[in-house]
Amino acid sequence: MDFDLKFTEARDPATPFQCLMALTKHPEVEVRHALLDNPNVLPTDEDGKLTTSLLEALAREFPEEVTVHPTFVLHALIEPAKEMGEVVVHVVGRTTDVGLIEHVFRTWRLDDWRVRRAMAQNPNTPPDTLRLLSNEATESNGYVRRAVARNPNTPVDTLRLLGNRGTESSWYVRQAVAENPTTPEDTLRSLGNEVTESVGDVRVAVARNPNTPQDTLRILGNRGTESEWYVRRAVASNPNTPPDILRLLGNETTESVGSVREAAKKALEARGLP
Repeated sequence: MDFDLKFTEARDPATPFQCLMALTKHPEVEVRHALLDNPNVLPTDEDGKLTTSLLEALAREFPEEVTVHPTFVLHALIEPAKEMGEVVVHVVGRTTDVGLIEHVFRTWRLDDWRVRRAMAQNPNTPPDTLRLLSNEATESNGYVRRAVARNPNTPVDTLRLLGNRGTESSWYVRQAVAENPTTPEDTLRSLGNEVTESVGDVRVAVARNPNTPQDTLRILGNRGTESEWYVRRAVASNPNTPPDILRLLGNETTESVGSVREAAKKALEARGLP
C-alpha cells in the first residue's frame, strides 16, 4: 500500500516540492525513479530562476536517464542555464555517452571548472578532450588537471606531460600522476628521483605505487639518494621493494630513523623473510 501511494505521489504534479525531495530518499528505487516523470522536477522560484535540487539528486542516482530528460536537454544543452551546473557535473562525470561529453565540453568549458573536472574524471572522456584538459596552456585550473592525472584512461603521452616538472608546475598534479597505476615506468623514474623531483610528497606517491620499478625503489630507499625519511618509510610498505633494500631500511647502521626501521622489519616479517 505504501509503495503504491508513494509511487503515485512521486509522479503527481500536485505533490508539494518538499515532499518530492523527501521521496529522493525513499528505500524503493522505483519510487525514486518515478520522480523523473513528475512535470515539476525542475521548477522555477519567484524570481524565475531554476530550482535544481531535485534534478541534482536524481542525476546522482540516474545520470543516464537525466541525460535524455527534456528539462536537461533544454536547460543544459540547448539553452544552458548557469543554475544547471551541479546537475551537469553529476551527469557528465558518470555518463558513458561520448557524444554528450563532447557537447558539454564545447558548451560548458568556459563557464564552470567543476564541469571540466567532472569530465576529466570520467574514464569515458575522449583522449583528445583529456589532452586539452591536461595542458596548462589550455586549462589553468590545477584541480582539473589533477583529475586528468588520476583518470585510468588518460593517454600515456598526457601522463608524461603531467608528470614533468617542466610542463606541469603544480606538485599535486604530479603527485596524482605518481599515484596512477597506468603511469609509464620512465615517468615514475623521473618523479622518484630527488634530482628531477624536489617535492617529497610526490616521491612518496612513487614509493607507494606498486608499479614503480625496483631500480627506482632502490634509489628511494637509500639514505644516500633519498633525504626524506617519510619517503623511505613509504618504500618499506611497497610490496615490490627488494628484500635487500628492506634489510638496509631495517638496519640501524644504514637507517637512522626508527619508524623507517620498524616499517621495514614488519614488511620482512609479513613476507616471512629474515
